[in-house]
Amino acid sequence: MKLDVFQVDQHEFEVKDDRNKFVVHLKNKTCTCRFFDIERIPCIHAIVAAKRTNMDEYKLVDHFYLTDIWAKAYAESIHPSGDVKNWVFPDAVAEYFCAPPQTRIKSGRPPKKRKRSVGEFGVPDLSRNTLQMYTS
Repeated sequence: MKLDVFQVDQHEFEVKDDRNKFVVHLKNKTCTCRFFDIERIPCIHAIVAAKRTNMDEYKLVDHFYLTDIWAKAYAESIHPSGDVKNWVFPDAVAEYFCAPPQTRIKSGRPPKKRKRSVGEFGVPDLSRNTLQMYTS
């Protein structure tokens, strides 16, 4: 996908692809695609705009995604809660029952090989022809 970037002012950019036009404001950390606004991680439009001005796109990531913040969030000790049989629940909570979701058993033999994920490559397919090639 080809993106064309036009600088409107010091912080505002217009990014066009084949069909749409997006307005990115780097100082306010916003984009009209709304991904940058909601997730607080730069979208592809913001990254392209940042690269246009040689700005480090990692500086646009919100501070709560930084390693230091995550380390502080999980710095406290987590104590085991004991045996489930000894837990005390309020009556309002104890009366609820949450059954596991209903599932359907698939018919037929389960596959022997796993399906590769989208974008997964580089792992050789060990078919019969490949094995013969390695053993010969």
